[in-house]
Amino acid sequence: MRRVIANEAGSMIPLVLGMLLITTLLVTVVTDVGSMWLARRSLQATVDGAALAGSRAVDLAAIYAGQSRGRLTLDSSAASQAVRDFVAISPSIRQLRSFRVTAIHVSGSTITVRVQATIRPPFISLLSSHDVQIVAQASAETITR
Repeated sequence: MRRVIANEAGSMIPLVLGMLLITTLLVTVVTDVGSMWLARRSLQATVDGAALAGSRAVDLAAIYAGQSRGRLTLDSSAASQAVRDFVAISPSIRQLRSFRVTAIHVSGSTITVRVQATIRPPFISLLSSHDVQIVAQASAETITR
C-alpha cells in the first residue's frame, strides 16, 4: 500500500488539464469581449460621423449674409436626410447585423443620433442562440465665433 501512495506518476495530468481548461475559458471570454468592443467602437464611429453630417445642415444663406451669430439653427429635414445619407454609405451597415437608426432628434443647433445593431459573439453564440444588442448615441452642435 505504501508503494501505491508514494507513487506520484500521473499526478501532473489533473494540473495540466485544469490549466488547459482555465486557459480555454480565458481565451473564449477575451475573444468574445474583444469582438463586442470592436463592434461597439465601429458603431460609435458611425453614429459620430452621422451626427457631424447632420450638423452641417444649416441655413447657408443666413451665414453668408452675416445674420448668424453664436449658435446656428439646423434644418430638421435636411439634417435627418444628411444622417440617412451618411449611414447609407457607412461600412457598419454591412458589417453589423440589424443595423438601424433608431432616433434622430434636432433641437435648435443640436442634433442627436441614436443607432443600434446586433452582434453574435463567436463563442457565446455556440452556447446560446441569443444575439447581443449594442447601442450608440452621439450629439453635435453648430457654433460660430
